[in-house]
Amino acid sequence: MDKKKVIGVSILLLLFISGIFVGYWYFSSTKPASKGIEIKNNTENAEDLYSLRMYYPAGEHLQIEERRLPRRTLPIAVAEAVVEQYLKGPVDAKDSVVPREVKILGIYRGADRILYVDLSEEFRKNFRGDAISEMLLLKGLYQSIISNIEEILDVKVLIEGKEVETLGGHFYLKYPLKGIVSYETS
Repeated sequence: MDKKKVIGVSILLLLFISGIFVGYWYFSSTKPASKGIEIKNNTENAEDLYSLRMYYPAGEHLQIEERRLPRRTLPIAVAEAVVEQYLKGPVDAKDSVVPREVKILGIYRGADRILYVDLSEEFRKNFRGDAISEMLLLKGLYQSIISNIEEILDVKVLIEGKEVETLGGHFYLKYPLKGIVSYETS
């Protein structure tokens, strides 16, 4: 073999090996950003978040909370986020009437611009409250959805994919919520 070729191959091999060592040193010495969560600067975060207005039962009225979530563009995705947040309940209330352990089974938008919210049986089974609590629970869900999604005119609650007569025995749920919750409680 020619002496120049041996020197050239040796230099290339030396550069390749040193590149491996430098790469290993660089990647092993850098720390990951807080356990895999990507950190963005504040201007990007502000643009990627949007506010949801949530209405929760509090005594004999509704209280409004604002929740900041990553931006979603499709109305159904926004509706799902609203219902998820609603089912979490208010931030500071320990005795909320919002039933716990409720799962969202489906959210559908009808051609009539009614949003069908299909919830697990726990929504009915875990509800504890009187007529005012039931009214405010349904009104809070309705207001939370309507105030955050312009395309929706009304909301219909389904339990396990079926229409139910009532949630807690006080209001007839075979019809959409607008007619039920539009009456003011005194």
